[in-house]
Amino acid sequence: MMTWYCRLLLGMTLCSSVLAHPPTSLPENGELVARKISEHIYVVHGPQAFPNPQTAGFMNNPGFILTRDGVVVVDPGSSVQIGRRLLQSIRKITGKPVVAVFNTHVHGDHWLGNQAIRESYPQARIYAHQRMLEQVEAGTGEEWIALFSRLTAGATDGTRVIGPDIGLQGGEVIPIGELSFRIHHTGKAHSDNDIMIELPADSALFTGDIVTNKRIQSARPGDSDIFGQIHAVEFALKTNSRWYLPGHGQSGGREIAERQLQFLQSLLNAVQRYYDQGMSDYEMVEPIKKELSAYSDWYNFDELGRVIAHVFLRVEEKSFE
Repeated sequence: MMTWYCRLLLGMTLCSSVLAHPPTSLPENGELVARKISEHIYVVHGPQAFPNPQTAGFMNNPGFILTRDGVVVVDPGSSVQIGRRLLQSIRKITGKPVVAVFNTHVHGDHWLGNQAIRESYPQARIYAHQRMLEQVEAGTGEEWIALFSRLTAGATDGTRVIGPDIGLQGGEVIPIGELSFRIHHTGKAHSDNDIMIELPADSALFTGDIVTNKRIQSARPGDSDIFGQIHAVEFALKTNSRWYLPGHGQSGGREIAERQLQFLQSLLNAVQRYYDQGMSDYEMVEPIKKELSAYSDWYNFDELGRVIAHVFLRVEEKSFE
């Protein structure tokens, strides 16, 4: 049965034609352009749009890191097709093999490209939080594959579930080549299996969807926790990284994480205040939209009401803890 998050993504995609951001086309077999961020790091900044035929389902920010021993990939995308295109981009920059992959969390737009890595580099190690391994084992990958096939009119067909094989808990330091990768897990945030990957040599932090740039996240208490996400963003800022590499939107400095934190705190404070006044979730939507109008240029701002409803449920739940 399709999980709530898949149903939510489907519903939001079906209504995308009435949103202010039409789909951005991805040229057939076109190159994924990698931007060099720092000495070792490159990132492909994907479209912001939800999965559709024009983008072939591509919507995240795959990254890769060059080490002495080979390439480390972070979140290789939503399908085998996107993963193969990512490999083409990597090979334009280096002839070294992919030796490791990190999946930041279980949402399929970030990791279904694992298949392409394994096809070309069967010895590559694939890391993720242990709970992601458990969820993939329970069948969530097949749900994501079916969803992306439906939303892209078959553009992702042929993708198979290749999940991570090395489970992490957070706190690990993984040496690869001359570099060290620090793994952070702060608890339930955007999901219950988020990891952030810190690369101290480049003063950089891959945040997954704990931090996104100018994007209203479509999460809910069943999978996420706004209290936990605020804590996770605060933790991310304490790393004092120079580069913050979000799961969606352009990479940049700490201002990205600071802006994300400010939005989340403002949203939570507004929902809490109106909840304390006895307002229902639908009654507080318009007042909160006005309060948060500074974020009206963020992708998917039109869906803020849906997010408010999810935060409302978490606030209500918190009041009984």
